[in-house]
Amino acid sequence: MNNLEERIINELKQVYDPELRQDVVSLKLVRDLKADEKTGEVSLVFKPTAFICPIGIQLALMIKQAIVKVEGVKKVDMEVIDFVYAKQAMEYLKQLDEKEKEEN
Repeated sequence: MNNLEERIINELKQVYDPELRQDVVSLKLVRDLKADEKTGEVSLVFKPTAFICPIGIQLALMIKQAIVKVEGVKKVDMEVIDFVYAKQAMEYLKQLDEKEKEEN
């Protein structure tokens, strides 16, 4: 694990599932995290706790926002799996990307 990945994991430990009162790292909701130190590109897979998780979209956005805050991160590619609203979550994440591009 490289330094960028460690910083991302530390930030993700601050993202809590409000229903379960545990962080997304402990719950193993974030998988296949890869971060390139040189390019600042990050990829990961997010799998909510349940297929019909009522806060799955909210958690996806919280995870993305936490990662973006980490110094050195330039781009986040997040896939949402095994979730009834995965398509909608991915659309919200795309909109977040577009908003960030406009602000920069």
